[in-house]
Amino acid sequence: MRDRKPTVLISDDEPMLVSALSREARRVGLEPIADTTSDVVAVAKRTRPDIILLDVHQRIDGRDLLARLKKDPETCHVKVVVLSAVEDQFMRHTCLQLGAEDYEVKPFDPTFLRKVARLAEENGGFEPDAPVAA
Repeated sequence: MRDRKPTVLISDDEPMLVSALSREARRVGLEPIADTTSDVVAVAKRTRPDIILLDVHQRIDGRDLLARLKKDPETCHVKVVVLSAVEDQFMRHTCLQLGAEDYEVKPFDPTFLRKVARLAEENGGFEPDAPVAA
């Protein structure tokens, strides 16, 4: 068991969504790190999160950000879940090919962050604290 809560880096250019996801992340036992800058690679290197939620439609194309995360030796091991406002099978396939763990479409099912917590658990061995509020 860890001495600290697992961290989730939430990278999205919509501050309200980052805030909402941060609240829900805390409810399932994750410690959120907010990023609305689209500089997710630098933030990930600095904060060393256990898992990353990455919006694919930011100022910088999320596919490029994902590729950079997966090519960088300091961040390549971190699981990434891609977030999108659009269900696009080509985009989903591309992101999974680039190394994303999963691809989730907004708005999210209430159990979405429980799945993220389980992925973080696989990375470091913690138990999600509580169910997600519906």
